[in-house]
Amino acid sequence: MINLLVDEAYAFDFLSILFIKKNRDSNSYKIWKDCENYIKKQLPEKFEEIINSKEFNNLLNSNIKTFDAVELAKKDLVLASYVDNCNYERYLCKKDLQYKFFENNLNEIKVNN
Repeated sequence: MINLLVDEAYAFDFLSILFIKKNRDSNSYKIWKDCENYIKKQLPEKFEEIINSKEFNNLLNSNIKTFDAVELAKKDLVLASYVDNCNYERYLCKKDLQYKFFENNLNEIKVNN
């Protein structure tokens, strides 16, 4: 495994994605649990507060919406712009979580073409 230096919200975004995968495929449980434990060890005093927060819930819901949009797009049932909008909403949720709990901005930059 490789350890990456990422924004805290990026790590919680990844955790929320693994949570969705775990709920859709039980084979993903161990990967999600390992990630959860890894983050929890690094942020023991904030972890529960964050995952029980409105900001994390918004991030999780935006990831669910994005997942569903991608599935619909695979069947050409939604426009690519809809998927892009869902993904941008996800970015805004990450940004909110980052600022609320870590009081700094994301290093991630959205590029508009």
